[in-house]
Amino acid sequence: MSKLSEFRAAERQLAAQLAQLEKMKQDSGLQQELAFNDALRALMDEYGLSNRQVLAILRSAPGN
Repeated sequence: MSKLSEFRAAERQLAAQLAQLEKMKQDSGLQQELAFNDALRALMDEYGLSNRQVLAILRSAPGN
């Protein structure tokens, strides 16, 4: 495969992935997850908690 054909194939793959990314950005479920993630990160920063500490809290919750 020539360099030009490799380049064109990579361009097509990139265009397809960018289209998929734009479609995903419009998904309301993803938007909710991103908002939750942002809110959780803000709370973790506010209280000085690490990922590990949050997981330990969740694992120790009743029903787990």
